[in-house]
Amino acid sequence: MDGDPCAGLPAGEPFVVATSPRPGSVVSPPIEVSGCSRTFESTVIWRLTRRDGGVAAEGTTSGGGVDGPGAFRFTIESLDASPGLLHLDVSEPVVTEEEGHPPSRTVIPLVLEAPG
Repeated sequence: MDGDPCAGLPAGEPFVVATSPRPGSVVSPPIEVSGCSRTFESTVIWRLTRRDGGVAAEGTTSGGGVDGPGAFRFTIESLDASPGLLHLDVSEPVVTEEEGHPPSRTVIPLVLEAPG
């Protein structure tokens, strides 16, 4: 995504918005992921799952926190999956269910291409 990934997003509440790759993108490692967040202790959690629900890759990165929104970026270098549909789930950590709101998350369907 060009420009500021945090432009127009709320500055006063927690959120995670992954902006790249786009839903339906055909990908292969390394997979570059970016977006904007404002989370507890600036922590962003990510998990790439296979269609059967198994975890192909997972990790954490840093974004914005108590001082306001901030961009995040990470690279998925390797994964445990065969070609086909994957789901990238990028979320904030579960600290408490503040005012009944569930943790913010973005889920992006991706297609892992066959090695060529």
